[in-house]
Amino acid sequence: MESGSLTHLPRTLGGVEEDQELPSLAIVLAQVAAERETMSAHAESLDGKAGVVLGFAGVLVGLGATAQAAGSDRIVFQIGLAVAVVAALLAAWAFLPRRFPVLEVERLRQANLTASQAETRLELLDTQIVMVKEAATLVRQKGLRVRAAVVSLATAAALVVAGIPTSMGGRLHA
Repeated sequence: MESGSLTHLPRTLGGVEEDQELPSLAIVLAQVAAERETMSAHAESLDGKAGVVLGFAGVLVGLGATAQAAGSDRIVFQIGLAVAVVAALLAAWAFLPRRFPVLEVERLRQANLTASQAETRLELLDTQIVMVKEAATLVRQKGLRVRAAVVSLATAAALVVAGIPTSMGGRLHA
């Protein structure tokens, strides 16, 4: 995934005192960090699935392009190949890198060097929550594209296979 940068560090602090305790902050920070890792792993998994669909769609189109004329002139077969191309395009679209939210560490340093620890931790938490929301949207979109690619590939395979016996008068090859 392509790295981008989060351009906004939210200010929701309202003046956290230096000595004010935030007892659950460490727990919430750890959970948000775990969620960011989960999002990243899920996106990587979807990339792998998109790659598999792209490979199978390419094989199906390649086999269809070299098919004997008896099978390749049927409309069901041709539609199947067209749907395989659509599956490949959807998989490639899902596979393309997206701008994944990351911290602007230099901006974080500049904005928080003189702030209290509690204030900095809270701001970091708020920023990471925004990042998780943005990553979840990206992963959800990628997942929808991969799902559409899988459905298209399955449809293409069914149409191509259905077009082969149809072209032979309903008989299978012996």
